[in-house]
Amino acid sequence: MQITSMIKRAAQINPNGIATIFQDRQQSWSQMLDRVARLAGALQGLGMKPGDRVALVSLNSDRFIEYYFAVVWGGGAMMPMNIRWSAAECAYALNDAGAEILICDATFKDLAAEVKPQVAGLKTLIYAGDDATPEGMENYEDLIAAAAPAADTERSGDDLAGVFYTGGTTGFPKGVMLSHTNFYVAAVANAHDINMHDRTVYLHAAPMFHIADLLWFSAITLMAGTHVIIPMFTPEGTLAA
Repeated sequence: MQITSMIKRAAQINPNGIATIFQDRQQSWSQMLDRVARLAGALQGLGMKPGDRVALVSLNSDRFIEYYFAVVWGGGAMMPMNIRWSAAECAYALNDAGAEILICDATFKDLAAEVKPQVAGLKTLIYAGDDATPEGMENYEDLIAAAAPAADTERSGDDLAGVFYTGGTTGFPKGVMLSHTNFYVAAVANAHDINMHDRTVYLHAAPMFHIADLLWFSAITLMAGTHVIIPMFTPEGTLAA
């Protein structure tokens, strides 16, 4: 049971099917598989080793799904961060998990820059926005363009897939460690429960950092359906999508 087997299957059975739609961008499953392998190679080139935590603070986007698969493809562990956290809360979680790489978007580029000096082990910031890359950050698209596709590290089963922080309602947030099997079983269960197939279209309106939406990354991909993403929930934006 491995997370990466799901995107490989999608690219095999529905290579030209639409994988993601986000604003004016869309890509097929074969295109997404290539980008995921290249992003994994780029992360390895930046020093990601098996089990290393790679954090992300971002509004919803197609790049969030690429991150999800690329980190585990390259052997690392995801660490999506709560977009409602303060800089101090972000720094606490990054230090607690020992994250060395942080990806941010345009909304959170200032937060990422503020947090970096507070996290001794944080070596690299990657900018996944569409405007000019801030000084001191690597550009997400440039990294993918320059990297060779990495071989899948084939982590699976009880291997760590990600660290997901609780709400911290009774104290500091706790990092919950989830495995490849956790996500694979959730994908099969959810896909079966609502009878998904390769024509299923799923709208990501809930915040992608939360496990309630993250579980659908696997289910939709397993069935080679289509992810439609909006940056965040608003009644008007959701109805329009």
